[in-house]
Amino acid sequence: MKTTNKFSNWCKITLMTLPALVMMTLVACEKDSAVAITGISLDIAALELTPGDTAALAATVSPGDATNKALTWQSSSTAIATVNEKGVVTAVSAGTATVTVTALDGGQTAACAVTVFYLIDFENVPATYLAGPTAKGANLYNSYTGTSPARYTGYDDAGSGLSMMVNESVWTGEIDFYGGGIAISQWNDMQTAGYDNQCSVYYSDAATHKGGYKGSNTFALASGYNEPVMMGDARSTISFRNEEKGTNKECVFNHFYVTNSTYAALSMKNGDAVAKQFGSGDWFKLVIEGFNKTGTSTGTVEFYLADFRETSSPGVITEWTKVDLTPLGSVAAIKFDLQSSDNGSYGMNTPAYFCFDNLAVKL
Repeated sequence: MKTTNKFSNWCKITLMTLPALVMMTLVACEKDSAVAITGISLDIAALELTPGDTAALAATVSPGDATNKALTWQSSSTAIATVNEKGVVTAVSAGTATVTVTALDGGQTAACAVTVFYLIDFENVPATYLAGPTAKGANLYNSYTGTSPARYTGYDDAGSGLSMMVNESVWTGEIDFYGGGIAISQWNDMQTAGYDNQCSVYYSDAATHKGGYKGSNTFALASGYNEPVMMGDARSTISFRNEEKGTNKECVFNHFYVTNSTYAALSMKNGDAVAKQFGSGDWFKLVIEGFNKTGTSTGTVEFYLADFRETSSPGVITEWTKVDLTPLGSVAAIKFDLQSSDNGSYGMNTPAYFCFDNLAVKL
């Protein structure tokens, strides 16, 4: 009987502890079979953004069958760029930051360098700087005596130290839009042809009906070109001011968006009293030239504002189009020249105007 009781008790203990033993064995096996992360990588090593832009980063862990693929994301400076739990980076303000992804299992990391460009989008330009009081922009000329808006001679961007000025005219000897320069505008009358509508961009956003890039209110209008016979070098310029203007400064102009003014677009589309209607073989070209702090040219970038050279050419540009400026390198100034296939005894017949917006700069 004692033997039987011992056997019975052993059976009871074994039956009671067997599930626990099985579980312990399974857990041990699971631990032994878990696949650890040995490395992590990102699909993009460096991002270049402007404030408000977003970009998605994708992380890949090695090996692909790792058991725990949980990740965390972090930005070294949330004032410059933020990142969410899905790896979506949002640019906040100009500067550089590092976005790092970390594997929870093992702590392996990968990083992406983020550069956020300084952006000149003209949206916060005071009303006193705007071309007016009509789309002709009478306040761009020395003869203007009005006060609302005030007389305009140029725009200094405080955040970058860059200046966009009206040139001195060889005809009047004054700071005057007759000599070319850069104005700030909100006009986008796409119907009225001619000089009296010179400050309008040939663009209207479908949603906002505004003329700036992405339907914004404000953009820049550049006038003038290098014409040695009548005007001299009347190219419009963006530059650091010298001494007090800071010619020891340089920056990299990364890109901007350009399109045609209404004055130039309608002239090319329909012709006018001076210029021809564009047809086969015609073209209108923007040439951007960079200059370093010694005044030496760093090269040029070209963009066709109208192109009829081939049957497949786009014709007159009517949308905001991105132009890459990085081939110019580090510069103290850029100058805008305009060239056309339509020329006469007094220079270019095509109106020497174009519009630009959202200038991205690496300071």
